[in-house]
Amino acid sequence: MPTSDALAGPPAARTIARTTTEAVAAARAGDAPAFEEATAALAACEPEQVRLVLGAVVRDLLEHLNPDGLASDDLLALIRGCARRAFGWYPALDVNALVVVLTGALGLHEDDENPRRYTPLEVARHAPLFIAELFSQPQAPPLTLPQYLRQALDGIRTAELHEMP
Repeated sequence: MPTSDALAGPPAARTIARTTTEAVAAARAGDAPAFEEATAALAACEPEQVRLVLGAVVRDLLEHLNPDGLASDDLLALIRGCARRAFGWYPALDVNALVVVLTGALGLHEDDENPRRYTPLEVARHAPLFIAELFSQPQAPPLTLPQYLRQALDGIRTAELHEMP
């Protein structure tokens, strides 16, 4: 997948866009060594920026692929599909981490009494798996991954500008 659409901007944004694209491509190909390398590089980026970008990409993909909304059964089917595809080549998959990626992207918060904490590396490994699953759906997303990444980065940049006094 070409990344030129998403590579404008500061070096940190370019790195997140490039490594996300590499991780998703490796996940779609079932290439464990390339996936490990790309997700390790992604996890080395600022965790909060990675979380924001990947969460925005997942959320935008879900909205574009499901314009009429999602039911809990739809979300469960996506998680199961992702797990089925990944278990064959990525045995370290943690289904609970996929749930955290999904709920985080949707802005749902976990029960404060029993929060599930995942390291930046675990998030960096599971979000691209979920993005790859969304790109594998029968209905094609209307944009390319670099376009979703550019939208996410632009949205974050705009939000940061509006938050400044």
